[in-house]
Amino acid sequence: MPSCEITGGYAIECRDSVGGVETIWLIENANLYDVDGTCLVTYTDGVVTALDKVTGKRFWKFEVPRATASATNSITSSQENGTFFYTHQVSFPINQRNATIRNIVTTLAKNRCTFVTKEGDGLYRMYGIQFGLTLDNTAGGSGTALADRNGYVLTFSSQEREDFLIVPALIAADLEVPGT
Repeated sequence: MPSCEITGGYAIECRDSVGGVETIWLIENANLYDVDGTCLVTYTDGVVTALDKVTGKRFWKFEVPRATASATNSITSSQENGTFFYTHQVSFPINQRNATIRNIVTTLAKNRCTFVTKEGDGLYRMYGIQFGLTLDNTAGGSGTALADRNGYVLTFSSQEREDFLIVPALIAADLEVPGT
């Protein structure tokens, strides 16, 4: 039996899916690993079964305006080399440009982060568990018209060995609770 056996198909279901990202939580990727480099997040078949953090560390919540944030995942493969990897990308705005936000953006730019998103379909997804996403670019500015964004749009990405993970709501409820 081949090691990459296909075990199921796909049927079109009810059209009840909704797009968009409602809320984002992020943590420094290193705070999901112990001193020996062992991941504190356990998962099976793409679903998180337990999530711990380094003592005192937590996920930070970033609220996003409706219909402005996105999270994507894609596969890149090389037939010649027999390899493939996943690219994760999270993009979201911050609708302010003051000293506090400037400092937050600068700190995020210096880190590798793991993200959990609550998406429009009600599911929580974790991106960047192996290597963490890094800030690729920001677009910060005043806008031109009175109704334009005076703030930032942040775009993070990562190349990962595995795709996103589903985080059950019961586990996601404790993202902001510091590790013990």
